[in-house]
Amino acid sequence: MFPATAQPTPASQSSAPRHVLAWATLLLASAAVFLLNPSYPLIEPDETRYAQIALNMIETGDWVTPMLDGQPYLDKPPLMYWCTALSLRFMGENEFAARFPSTLSAIMTIVVVYLLGSKIVGRRAAWVAAIALALCGGFVMAGRFVILDAMLTFFTTLCLLSSYLAVRETKFSWSWWALAAFACALGVLTKGPVALVLCAPPLVASGWLCADHTRPRVLQWAVFIVPMLLICTPWYIAVALRNAEFMDYFFWEHNFKRFTQGSNHREPFWFYIPVVLLGMFPTSLLMPLVGMFLASRSQRVGAHRTKSLGFLFCSAAWTLLFFSLSSCKLPTYILPAIPMLCLISGTLVDRVLCGAELTVRLDCLMKTFPQRTILTVLIVWMGLIVADCWIAGAVTWVTIVAASLSVAGTIATIWLWKNEISAKPVAWAATAFVGVIVLGFASAKLLATASYARSMHVQMATLVEKYPERLVVFFGEKPHAVRMSFPEMKYEFFPMEQRQQFVEFMARHQSAIVVTADEHIALTREAIASSHRLVMTTDHEHLYIAEPINDSVPRVARDENGERR
Repeated sequence: MFPATAQPTPASQSSAPRHVLAWATLLLASAAVFLLNPSYPLIEPDETRYAQIALNMIETGDWVTPMLDGQPYLDKPPLMYWCTALSLRFMGENEFAARFPSTLSAIMTIVVVYLLGSKIVGRRAAWVAAIALALCGGFVMAGRFVILDAMLTFFTTLCLLSSYLAVRETKFSWSWWALAAFACALGVLTKGPVALVLCAPPLVASGWLCADHTRPRVLQWAVFIVPMLLICTPWYIAVALRNAEFMDYFFWEHNFKRFTQGSNHREPFWFYIPVVLLGMFPTSLLMPLVGMFLASRSQRVGAHRTKSLGFLFCSAAWTLLFFSLSSCKLPTYILPAIPMLCLISGTLVDRVLCGAELTVRLDCLMKTFPQRTILTVLIVWMGLIVADCWIAGAVTWVTIVAASLSVAGTIATIWLWKNEISAKPVAWAATAFVGVIVLGFASAKLLATASYARSMHVQMATLVEKYPERLVVFFGEKPHAVRMSFPEMKYEFFPMEQRQQFVEFMARHQSAIVVTADEHIALTREAIASSHRLVMTTDHEHLYIAEPINDSVPRVARDENGERR
């Protein structure tokens, strides 16, 4: 399937000025999709939960045991929490600081794809792959959220590419191998053993299939484990000594049983096929052509499928297979496969830009790909603009300009459909430019609009401003990361287990802003029915105004003789 043995040729490399230009365009594209308007409200529940864990570390000084709501939160290792806490400490307690570790991880993944990919598939193919990665909508969204998957993807990508560079040549490279081991260890400290599970099997499988020097030896694997023992073991031992339940809960319940039984987020085996296609959009429009490129039996096509490409395919296929076999499935789990798929896609586009002849059908489809993709992306952009206006309930100058550009771009694309320029490199450049503009709009405008519209903190701020004299009381609903939005606000929090304390507290107060989970609203109404009624004053299902019923509150506050206490 991957018969070619040739390495990237000098023709696929670029001169120094082009190298500088490549870096400039790559960084500008990354900035456009990741750094525009990064300070929209944190999205509940994941972002606020992880931000709160980091805030607790800063407040308590306990950097060993992640804490949430006064209890150890042992689901994940601490590296992401550490980075988030440091970011919040040095950049201030704000949304961008909370998201900065994820954003930096995503940008660094793009950098690694270009830097290390250049040594594997050639500089131009790696540059195309890096641009393609920046044009994967799901990857961009993950880099703009406080979640662990972007950081895990960075470390697994660095580990996989470094380890292959270590074994690719006849002479084994210990420096690349050490870098791979270090990256894998940090991946384990980010999300647990899954980092090792994602990185080791592709290297073993690729070496076994090639039956050559690319198969790592036992001694090399033994050395590979050393950084993991040095970096990860101290924390695992420390947290286990402080929390007796850690070993059983983390390794057995949260890793093994979640993979084999997965009581939450159960999905069918094929779940990740549409997830990859949607999560990589618009780059995923290349996937059918990539499939044809990989599956073709033509000798001309086979001559472009190197063993290096085979390793990238093994890495992406293993990640897809592993998470497809898991009982617990979430869309972001598949993120580590995306950089490898982009490197394969970049190789295909590079061959086309070099003028290589593949099959007649594949050549024809690749020739018209830029126009079809631009038209598709512009149509999707119109849909995003409509969604933004609908969510915001208003039309802004940004959406008017965006709609105008979308219409103009559509007309220009149709007009140039049969023009010779459509088959030249400038057409591919135009495709990337349009993709960056549309993803920039989706990440900086639409995502922010949706965040403001559904954020409990934003709507709570409106109520606090409208009723400054009323207390804010959380019942059941966790006040995660509230202090980032309201650093001076005082509030009360009662878990569901403290129902009686909540009832007594409410009986002593005339009115309050009550925050409760939507699944607990009936219990909340019942709990305070004798003293208050709940009135929904916003569109958010967690926010209510508790109004006193007649004089029930003053009566509760009187003694036996009718005197005020």
